[in-house]
Amino acid sequence: MTSINAIIVAAMAEEMRPFTTLLPDFITTPITTPFGSAFLARKGRSSILFLTTGIGAACSAGLLSWALAKYEPRAIVSVGSAGGLDSSVSIGDIVVGTRYVHGTADATAFGYAPGQIPGQPEYFEATDDLVQAAHAASQADRRTHAGLVVSSDSFVTEANVKDTRTTFPGVLSADMESHALAQIAHLFGIPFASVRSISDVVGASDAKKQAETFNNQLDDVALAAAHTVLNLLSHTSALDIERSGHGPAQHFSKASLQCALYLMLAKAHGLTAASGELPEVLQAAEKHLSSLDAPLRGEALGLMLAGYRFASEQPSAALTAKDYDTHRAQFIKNYSDAGPGFLWPPTSQTVIKRFNGYWNDALISIGLTPRRGRNRGGLKFSTEDYLFAIRSYLIDAQRSRRQPSFNAYSTWLKKSGHAGKLPSGAAIRQRFGSWKEALNAAAIETD
Repeated sequence: MTSINAIIVAAMAEEMRPFTTLLPDFITTPITTPFGSAFLARKGRSSILFLTTGIGAACSAGLLSWALAKYEPRAIVSVGSAGGLDSSVSIGDIVVGTRYVHGTADATAFGYAPGQIPGQPEYFEATDDLVQAAHAASQADRRTHAGLVVSSDSFVTEANVKDTRTTFPGVLSADMESHALAQIAHLFGIPFASVRSISDVVGASDAKKQAETFNNQLDDVALAAAHTVLNLLSHTSALDIERSGHGPAQHFSKASLQCALYLMLAKAHGLTAASGELPEVLQAAEKHLSSLDAPLRGEALGLMLAGYRFASEQPSAALTAKDYDTHRAQFIKNYSDAGPGFLWPPTSQTVIKRFNGYWNDALISIGLTPRRGRNRGGLKFSTEDYLFAIRSYLIDAQRSRRQPSFNAYSTWLKKSGHAGKLPSGAAIRQRFGSWKEALNAAAIETD
């Protein structure tokens, strides 16, 4: 079983397409599936599986079940379009389901509630943390609603909606997959939420015009839903989470890492705390300092501000990873009373991982212009070069019936005459975060 950060499920290729442009820094690998399609997106130690299932409950539940036999995600999110059923919902709005029912299930003669499948709960609930994260991830130009969602195998129009609004008071939207996906997530015990952008509103026009509206709005609403889902995962730390041998570690946004760099830059150069309004990037550190007393918090923010101004005024100033870790250790020691949960700032190793595997890239992100040493693999080779090198080695190892390993790769480079022409083992490990992740990224699935 492979552990991954999340599974994102869409019914249609049009609903999945936006993700290919919204994840430019991720390495994508096609995954062979029994039906539908899938790809795995990786960046460092983060990985997301994207499933395009086909329309309807059977396709969506079937492919998700297949995936859960192979992958263990931290969350499952259904994404795409939906029809609006409530008068408060407009085209382009985001609807996050809090409860999911089967819109045409009727076993009331046996004492079940409308929409309840016999033997199953009355409704399936979304994970509250994901719903709250969706609200936090709201886009300024789009309204976000949270509430009841119905699913069925019918395209809901004014002609066939019948008593849906009466049977399910307050229902916000209708789609064909969310209930089935929620049921599978429930059975596997995995956090779930459905995030849909409204493509058409039932009753706003006749069925033919409603279908035309759906087709015309699909690209726009698919992009909106995809944006919301990625923001949602970031707010729940499910996207760019760092892992350790003891399980998931605290998530730090890039802005909070830049704050740490400004702080340690100030300490390394003996600056005193500055005063004034904090720029937006420095505000990311406030939540990490919330456990400090007000005077200590103010001092730390003042030092960050001093470092921020110093980087702008002295772009050639130096800050080594060793100096960063030295001052970080002293900082944490001084503020140890904040409690065991006070893990910020992270180590230089975490900073390096989050900035493409290079310390200099982290310094450049805060406006410094570090002196470059020898050319590094990342400057000479593209992502395709890395994958080509690993795959070439894997093919050779398979032919020779040898177990692929990091040390054996370096030996293969020298013996094959590829040394200097393909990325080194060290460059590959830096690029992907570990040798294992590099092998995973380059793997070609055949089953």
